[in-house]
Amino acid sequence: MSSMSRPCFAVDIDNVLGHAEPEVQRLFQELTGTSWPMGLYGSAGGLDTSQLKREVIEEIFSRFHEESIPRLPLFPGAKQALAVIHRRYRIIIVTARRPYSRPQTLQWLASHGIPFDALYHTEEKTEIPETITAAIDDHPYHIQGYRALGRQVFVMDQPWNRKIEHVDVIRVKGW
Repeated sequence: MSSMSRPCFAVDIDNVLGHAEPEVQRLFQELTGTSWPMGLYGSAGGLDTSQLKREVIEEIFSRFHEESIPRLPLFPGAKQALAVIHRRYRIIIVTARRPYSRPQTLQWLASHGIPFDALYHTEEKTEIPETITAAIDDHPYHIQGYRALGRQVFVMDQPWNRKIEHVDVIRVKGW
């Protein structure tokens, strides 16, 4: 079976493969000198919809993409689980990270030994040139997009996606 005919499993990075939220909160505290606002999550669009100043949000994003990526810890079991999944599926990493973070992202994936066949940087995850069979993500917007295509969706459990209760998604608490 050629690799292109294998079914595709789309995998998000931040807060699915790697712990990003603590780093976003750390950057906020470093930049502002104040504690992270309780009840706000920077991930999954939380920063963009927050009342934080645009300049602060941009600075967090830019520092995250330039400095933070190499030090994000991998979720326990992710590498092993993906190695098993990779026997049957093409693994495509689909991230909403900004395209200029591609070198750091590739380095991070390599340093953790993550098996994958392609890496896409896009806000519109369902518009990539791949036939996605299944996906795992934490962002409600992307989860809805995959559901709209009728794909099997796994939701990596996070506080910002707990309102998603569709019968066709499988909530997972880890790898």
